[in-house]
Amino acid sequence: MKKWIVYVVIGLIMAGSASAAVWSFESKEKPGDPPAIERSMQLRPGGPGAQNKRTPLSEKQRAEMKAHREAIQQLVDAARTETDPAKKAVLVDQLRVKLTDGAKKMQAEFSERLKKAEQGVEKMKQRLVDGKQNRAQRVEEHLQKLLTGETPEGFTGKRPDGDPHKKRAPAVK
Repeated sequence: MKKWIVYVVIGLIMAGSASAAVWSFESKEKPGDPPAIERSMQLRPGGPGAQNKRTPLSEKQRAEMKAHREAIQQLVDAARTETDPAKKAVLVDQLRVKLTDGAKKMQAEFSERLKKAEQGVEKMKQRLVDGKQNRAQRVEEHLQKLLTGETPEGFTGKRPDGDPHKKRAPAVK
């Protein structure tokens, strides 16, 4: 009984070492690179949807937001524990003012985002009109490129960041 358990353990160890020799477990990240999750969240200029992504917050903005949340939480905690109705009403009014200021600020930011989106829609409409007007010319240019053997734009077979479309595991030798 003990003998076959030892054989199974030895077999598992050998299988693990054999797979380690075939598959590389080294990281493809360079020492200065951000972690993969952060890298995937970074903006890619010119990439699809790049204009729709918001810019990351600065440290100053993060600190202001944190201070605002903490101030609101302190007022909430004080209002919950206050037993005197007059003092509680004052705390609730202070809380209402802080929440109103935050809502106004969020509404202003949303208004700015909406203006930018409307400008983007106008640009898209203009591109659509230009595309309709110049369709025949673009088709002829594309046709000539195909007939001469040139690679037309958009058929490079690579992603904008240079990665191939599919990543495959290394071949087993």
